[in-house]
Amino acid sequence: MTTMQPADDLLEHAPAAWRRPGVVFVVYAYRIVVALVVATPFALMFGAALGGFPRADALLFDDGGMFLAEVLRRSSPALTPLFTGALIIVALAAIASIVPLAALIGALGTTGRVTARDLGAMALRPVGTFALLFGAFALVQALVFAIFSGIGGAIGRRSSFENPTADKARWAILLVGFLIVCLVGVWHDLARVAVVRDELGFKVALRRGLRTLRTSHVHVLGAWALRALLGLIGIYAALSIGSRLGVDSSGKVVVGFLVYQAGIVLALFLRASWLASAIRYIDQTRPVVVVAPEPELPEAPVVEAPAADTSSSEEPPQEKPASEPTIGDASPEVSAEMPPGNSDTPDNLDPRA
Repeated sequence: MTTMQPADDLLEHAPAAWRRPGVVFVVYAYRIVVALVVATPFALMFGAALGGFPRADALLFDDGGMFLAEVLRRSSPALTPLFTGALIIVALAAIASIVPLAALIGALGTTGRVTARDLGAMALRPVGTFALLFGAFALVQALVFAIFSGIGGAIGRRSSFENPTADKARWAILLVGFLIVCLVGVWHDLARVAVVRDELGFKVALRRGLRTLRTSHVHVLGAWALRALLGLIGIYAALSIGSRLGVDSSGKVVVGFLVYQAGIVLALFLRASWLASAIRYIDQTRPVVVVAPEPELPEAPVVEAPAADTSSSEEPPQEKPASEPTIGDASPEVSAEMPPGNSDTPDNLDPRA
């Protein structure tokens, strides 16, 4: 087990967005805070320009847009710094969005209860790799879009094409470029899921995402396209309904705001659902590590020692004492050394004795 990847019994093998509504709303809260930070300067500018009128900024939505054009004309000196600051905030917010996104991916791939401390750990651990992926893929997408935009512009400026044909060719080229940008974005999401799921580095995550896209491209692209299409339909429906409500009263403004936010929340849930699907596809291409079993050593045979027989104990053999030599047992060497005069044979006896 690594420092980022949870234990096997804590991995969610069937992730779903509806199981983590709280984390989805955390991502929504981050986005709405960024939107308020970006929109507040513009709201103050328009409010100051139309605050003296009875209908206030509702005049901006009148037919013809006369008041909107007039406010823009009179506030033109302030628009340049406002737009510059808004672009900087949006760029920084896009980079910082990797933190709640990492928390969302980590929560989707984990089973059980997730605390705020767990979310913080899931969000901060892959920040470095997420930043590298964000920069690399943003550069690639910008280059692809610039190349296809240049090709479309060059085709549109050719005199050999008639105007309708040139417009169609230009839009077709731009559409191809847009689809390639979306394909690169899908690869980006798969790589980020691999980083959080298996704690992979930059290069390994790129390879894992590309391998997943190659092996399951039909299912992966189908899952992403379906959710992206539903999200666009939801946002378009919210904008259509909200715009038809009007801004004649504060109640209609509140209802329109809620309708817009409902469309955004739906799009975020569909985004979380796509990331849950990406986790499942990443798991399918995870390399299987086969661990060879250790060879079993043969057990040594157990030899039982014979039981000692204590009933009949053998006594050590006793040495026999050496017997004392006798006269009759004299060895021939001794008798040979005796002088012949000392012999006791009858031939040697003196008759006078």
